[in-house]
Amino acid sequence: MTSHPDPPPPLARRQPGEAYQAARLRWAALTDAERLTKLYAAARPEQPESIADMSDWLEHGGALLLENRTGDLLSALRWREAGEGWLVDRIATLPDERGQGFGRWLMTKVEALAIRSNIPSLTLQLKGHELLGYYRRLGYRIVKEEGEHLTLCKQVGGVWQYKETRA
Repeated sequence: MTSHPDPPPPLARRQPGEAYQAARLRWAALTDAERLTKLYAAARPEQPESIADMSDWLEHGGALLLENRTGDLLSALRWREAGEGWLVDRIATLPDERGQGFGRWLMTKVEALAIRSNIPSLTLQLKGHELLGYYRRLGYRIVKEEGEHLTLCKQVGGVWQYKETRA
């Protein structure tokens, strides 16, 4: 009888003093489109989409994903060019992995990337007010409201951040 090692434990909510299990942040490639589509379906069953839709996001923008040490996707964030800024999609995190700060980590990384790329603003669209408090805490503000559809925006880069110095 062959003995199989126990699979690694899932990332669990940690208690004070406990260490996080290793997680890996990386760029998504076009070859990740199918896996990302499955993650988004699990995270947002009310908004199914196709692999072609996911591939379009990856081709016209990008995505960051977070994997556990066995390569299972835990969370992802995607964006695409929109006007002079980027349209950022809602964070997709597996339901059992929520509440561990993955979304905030991904948003911080995308904001840093936007600043390095001299992207002036990030725009986000929500349906309903359920997640509004979360995104407000991340610095987003409502710029348009049509019924239950909200458009949020955050200034992250560009010339507004430079102060003119007087001689």
